[in-house]
Amino acid sequence: MTSLLYRTLAAALTGAGLLCSGHAFAGAKTSKGLIALTQDIDYIEDIPFSVVLSVGGGYDRIDYSSLGIEDAESTFTQGTIGLRYGTDGRVTKWNVGLDFGAIYYFDSVEREENLFYNARLSFNVSHEVSRRLTVSNNLYVTYEIEPDYGIGVTTGRRAGQYLYGYNNTSLAYAWSRRLTTTTNYTIDGIKYVDDDLVADLENRLTQTISQQVSYALSRRTALTAEYRFRYANYYNTPETLGGNRYVNPDYTSHYVLLGIDQAWNSRLTASARAGAEFYSSDRTHQVSPYFEGSLNYALSRQAQLRWYAQVGYDGSELGLYDSRYAYRTGVILSRQFTKRFQGQLSAHYVHSEFEGNDVISSSSDDEINASVGFVYNFWRNLSFDAHYSYTAISSDEEFRDYDRHRVSVGMNAAF
Repeated sequence: MTSLLYRTLAAALTGAGLLCSGHAFAGAKTSKGLIALTQDIDYIEDIPFSVVLSVGGGYDRIDYSSLGIEDAESTFTQGTIGLRYGTDGRVTKWNVGLDFGAIYYFDSVEREENLFYNARLSFNVSHEVSRRLTVSNNLYVTYEIEPDYGIGVTTGRRAGQYLYGYNNTSLAYAWSRRLTTTTNYTIDGIKYVDDDLVADLENRLTQTISQQVSYALSRRTALTAEYRFRYANYYNTPETLGGNRYVNPDYTSHYVLLGIDQAWNSRLTASARAGAEFYSSDRTHQVSPYFEGSLNYALSRQAQLRWYAQVGYDGSELGLYDSRYAYRTGVILSRQFTKRFQGQLSAHYVHSEFEGNDVISSSSDDEINASVGFVYNFWRNLSFDAHYSYTAISSDEEFRDYDRHRVSVGMNAAF
């Protein structure tokens, strides 16, 4: 949805995946979802060409008792190959990541299928046209099955394989040392592969245009004013879904925001945007507060803390409801215990208020996703990892309750 939170999640969530997951993707440091990539490309690095191979396995258990069906549990094995390369030039910075993977469940856990595939492509580039003008583009495409918690694009529970694409183009112009304007155009979309009601309701394409003005009060403090316009188009029809009431309505959002970017020192930085969101669709017209914020804190040379929060309307899992207003927050703590041993702990929380109507009553959801992972490097290019994650959804609507445990271990080799 926004540019600010994506910057935090780009470094934090993708870093968590590389650190803790046996099928971790080795692409460039970019993420997806909430969120739009910003014009800041501090995650672009000078990366030599490298290949990463990962193999592993684990155990997965999903509780479907709220739906009145048998729980799904199975051991699995998985493998991934990833390629990445990037340069950090004075004028042009870019990096690219390409990953392919597969996971095989020994017992069927979804739609009587056992084999699932993953693929990701990321490409980020920034070019200084002149000392004043910078153009950047961030592309991310993924084909996978696991939901992305905390970033507001996929459903909260697993709903089959999906294709997600995201592209942000940014134009930043420094009118003076203090005054900068930034124009962004973002397009992203999600398409679920399975042909069923849940998947059809989630398929959509979203476009966002934003204009930001930033004024630097000092070298460490900048004030911002921003306007955004967002349009979401759902790809479902009354004919395929059994009537107008089952069709998610296209909607628009206008954002009027004020914010601040603050760097207290080289270890602690924070950003925040706050204002109003004007949400409108065929079902409802609402004006509500909007907020997004992020914080990065280097606790020491070995430990880093990242936090994000966002409050606003959400386009996923609308169904029969008129709107979904969500509160999202998360924290990611990473720690380098020794030269060989590192760990990461993360927790994400989402509270959603679904507005009802004459067909369905209003309800609320609480969603938690927590994970912990460790990596031990045997040699410079060979490592072992272990990862555990837990997801729980508690809802006023009993059929939406959800509970999942997942454990994985793996070996990774980089060349």
